[in-house]
Amino acid sequence: MLRLCSRKSFVVVGLVAIYFSASRLSPLSLRQYLSRFPAQKSSIMAGTVDVLNADVALLRSKLQSGELQSVDLVAAYLKQINKHNADGAGLKALISVAPEETVLSQARHLDEERKTKGTRGPFHGIPIIVKDTMLTEASLGMDTTCGTLGLIGAKGRKNADVVELLLKAGMIILGKANLSELNLFKASPPNTAGWSSAGGQCSSPYVEGGVLPNATFLGHSTPAGSSSGSAAAVAAGFAPIALGAETDGSLVQPTSRAGLYALKPTPGTVSVKGVLALPTYDAIGPIARTAKDVADMLTLLTGTNLSHESKISWDGLRVGFVDYDIWAPATFVVEPVESFTSQTKADIEAVAAKISSLGGKVVRDVPLPPFGQLTEIIEQKHNVNPDDLWGYGFRDEFDAFVSLYETSQIRSLAELVQFNKDHADRCLPADHPSQAFLETALEEKADPEIDTKVAKVKKTAQALIDEVLAKYEVDVILAQSDGRMASVAAAAGYSVAALPVGYADFNGRAWGVNAIAGADGESKLLDLMSAWEATFPEARKAPRS
Repeated sequence: MLRLCSRKSFVVVGLVAIYFSASRLSPLSLRQYLSRFPAQKSSIMAGTVDVLNADVALLRSKLQSGELQSVDLVAAYLKQINKHNADGAGLKALISVAPEETVLSQARHLDEERKTKGTRGPFHGIPIIVKDTMLTEASLGMDTTCGTLGLIGAKGRKNADVVELLLKAGMIILGKANLSELNLFKASPPNTAGWSSAGGQCSSPYVEGGVLPNATFLGHSTPAGSSSGSAAAVAAGFAPIALGAETDGSLVQPTSRAGLYALKPTPGTVSVKGVLALPTYDAIGPIARTAKDVADMLTLLTGTNLSHESKISWDGLRVGFVDYDIWAPATFVVEPVESFTSQTKADIEAVAAKISSLGGKVVRDVPLPPFGQLTEIIEQKHNVNPDDLWGYGFRDEFDAFVSLYETSQIRSLAELVQFNKDHADRCLPADHPSQAFLETALEEKADPEIDTKVAKVKKTAQALIDEVLAKYEVDVILAQSDGRMASVAAAAGYSVAALPVGYADFNGRAWGVNAIAGADGESKLLDLMSAWEATFPEARKAPRS
């Protein structure tokens, strides 16, 4: 049995509240499973792996000492997947799970290699989950569906660059994560985040009962998206780390709903070859339990040394917080809940006060324009809406992507749109009836000025961010994770991070903040992340097995 502590506003009262529910016995939510037995203090117990709490650095030390082998890790995580992905909590965080003998064979080989040749690096023998937009060849035993029913059975001729990088580093890919279908480029409203025709509705392990029938597309009961399954999988103990991808929020928002850490690096710093992505804006990034794991994975992905000693002091860190009310999300995106608004405001103020008390410089109500205002500024100046640029070229990118399959019944976006119509009962059901974006993309005309428009948006957004950073003398700017900080970062081509804060009293959902730091901001964001983790250890729930 499992338990997950659920607290009230940790930064305000620091108390522990345990939730029990006997109203729903089958299937049980993970939150119910996790609410029954006291937490253990050790992350490695009686030779087994505490899949809900162990981070990569801890597992690495146990592998190095010989206390554990990679076969132990694979067995433990597969057991958790089998317990809660399709059954148990029914999280539907994974679309495909690697064949057991395939990954156990990989683990045995890596264990033997460790003994005879040494390790390949810090991720040798560590399991990982990857978003199901990253091509995997047939030998790994998993499809690459991008969340769409029409691509079930499709396998790549070769692995995506990032998948090959993981394998060469000695990582073991346990599964392919569910997502908002086609990276939310099928449709957003009325389709809810985390739903795909290939994988069903992914749920958060923190929200009892799963996604509500009347949820808005990023509503409080959803896991957010599009990298929904990557985040939910780590939170649920399916792997200690995962890869997601983001255009404008697809990595950091689901990470915040999972009480974890993530960082979308600057677009262009990680290869997206073999990944369904829009290279101008998209980037692949890690989701993990600790700042160190995020830094180590970014070092692997980017080839730049971002691993560094954890910063446990706020000395030298200058932190700006935006005005919460100005940055509140639109009500059609996230339904307003008055008690949650009050809770998050109080908690963010408590966070700011704590940072200030520890020597960090804090500036409140930093006037960075929220995305709606930024859009108005850019439209007035350049007659361009940044939202119109995110998905430009999707048809051509999709057609090029499906050409990389060894086997696939779908060979173009036009074929996929027709497939969805022909299988409307599963691809366009009443509660997820739209493929509006795909139909629009089919009719898209080439825009000879697209590069100029992207450059103008980028220059304007960068100038606004850089001006605020300089004028208010801050290194980073933070906003509540349900706002569109990630969209502001995307417009500028800047990196963005997710950091956990707490859990909603009204339904248990995790929430956090997103942070930006200007050009080449990864190191500053990792410093922020390290200091944050040291100061607010209870911001991330530590589920124990």
